[in-house]
Amino acid sequence: MDTLQKFEQLYNDAVFTYQNQLPLCAAENVVSPFSKIMLSSPLQEKYLLGASSTYQENNFLGSNKLFEFNLFLNELCLGLYGAQYADGRTLSGINAVTSLLMTLFEEGDIVYISSDEYGGHTSIKKICRRLGIITRYIPYDYNKLDFDYDRLNKALIEEDANGVLVCLSDILFQPDLEKIILPKDCILLYDATQTLGLIAGKENKNPFEYFNKSDDNFIMFGATHKTLPGVTCGLILTNNPLLLQKYEAINPDFLRNTHFHHILSLITTLIEFEKFGNAYSQNIREMVKDLSKKLIKNGFILVGDERYSETHQIWLSFPNQIELDAFFEACCHYGISVTKREKKIYNDFGIRIGLQEIARYNWEIDIIDTVATILTAIKNNMPSDEITKHVDNFVKAKRTLNYTFSDAQVNQFKQSLHDS
Repeated sequence: MDTLQKFEQLYNDAVFTYQNQLPLCAAENVVSPFSKIMLSSPLQEKYLLGASSTYQENNFLGSNKLFEFNLFLNELCLGLYGAQYADGRTLSGINAVTSLLMTLFEEGDIVYISSDEYGGHTSIKKICRRLGIITRYIPYDYNKLDFDYDRLNKALIEEDANGVLVCLSDILFQPDLEKIILPKDCILLYDATQTLGLIAGKENKNPFEYFNKSDDNFIMFGATHKTLPGVTCGLILTNNPLLLQKYEAINPDFLRNTHFHHILSLITTLIEFEKFGNAYSQNIREMVKDLSKKLIKNGFILVGDERYSETHQIWLSFPNQIELDAFFEACCHYGISVTKREKKIYNDFGIRIGLQEIARYNWEIDIIDTVATILTAIKNNMPSDEITKHVDNFVKAKRTLNYTFSDAQVNQFKQSLHDS
């Protein structure tokens, strides 16, 4: 077998595996053909140095044409998020937060971060430690499933903190960020990776409705491939020009090649979202509520109980490690992509599922009833052939990608491009 044949086999095996999964992973989505067009653009190899808001004259020949896309991205994000300044140069959500920490803070600064025990991203503490940033955990109220804002506000003043970084990988309810009282020069960073689409689609509260002034020390950022169904890059948003001036040093200080084809693809995703994002976000929320009701009826314990999730995520809680492991292993066996969690917020043993990917499709079956049936069959230890039958019915079901432009519109757009 030569190398090309080996690659073909590896690729086909991987695609077959994913095509036969029930995609309930809260971290992944499907990107439309319209959003993928720019991935093969001849502009992908080109460089643009300098700030996202001001063109740097000492630059690569032709890069002034690329800079126009920065301004266009600003226009889109002003309409979708109410943010005056948008920056799509970072390569992922983690690259965005690392870049922000490097440009906004110094060694020895104190930053309050979210703990992984209540859903915080596990990389943040490690990144801060390597940068010499001192971290404290934001106080949390497990009964309310939200931060303890009174304790946090008191701590920020007592320690003269430099920043607050809210970075939640597990999120059912959007935090009330407006309750955080920032001391002078303290910066609030909100990682909205999980909910960027739901915010733009008007199904989650938009923090920029509150942090709308030019002197608000607030930045929202996130990866663009979850409820916002785009390719992976980082998006940074703010209304504060002074903060903008600080973090624009990302390029060229910490990042040179900004993967311009991903920026272009992000722009097309946002254009798509202008037209279809609200309906898509509504469908996510409706599916979450519908599935939550069915799972509770079928005997599952959900974190938050009947206070249904306000995001794309649903958390299942299990009484012990044995039942959690058995459920997770069965899901893996039958090709159901879920995430196992062993955190206090899940009552120690839990499963995280997300509906953002299946919500992108039109189905010939009742998809929510099918998902509930499969998960319940696994929970109740039904015979394997019966579970396999339900999973096969899902795999064979016809699905059509929704909330995007038609094939005819995509082809027309391709034909209108200079490199078509």
